[in-house]
Amino acid sequence: MVRRARAAAECGEIEAVLWYQGESDAESDAATAAYAGNLETLIANVREDLGMPQLPFIQVALASGNKKNIEKVRKAQLGINLPNVVTVDAFGLSLNEDHLHLTTESQVKLGEMLAQVYMSNFLPATC
Repeated sequence: MVRRARAAAECGEIEAVLWYQGESDAESDAATAAYAGNLETLIANVREDLGMPQLPFIQVALASGNKKNIEKVRKAQLGINLPNVVTVDAFGLSLNEDHLHLTTESQVKLGEMLAQVYMSNFLPATC
């Protein structure tokens, strides 16, 4: 990811990282317990590797996953309290028949939610 981000930065600027992950972490008690610390470490490492200590991260709190641990992972996601990290909650968006992935309509809605959060948190006011 860092290698690709550096390559992309040669042709433009990295404005933020969008992070939507965690379903597999909800399957294991150990991974669930480590989720918050692992995510905080990931954010710190990516910022350090890219030399961007204030790089915004917009993460998505899960909409689906292993029922045993989904709420624990969501709690970890919603509880992250780092500078320039905001969370968009996907819970309640419609899922496909696999009960894991979002429908196309929900993916579009999530994209709109992510754009709104980026604009309201990280773009300077124009007037």
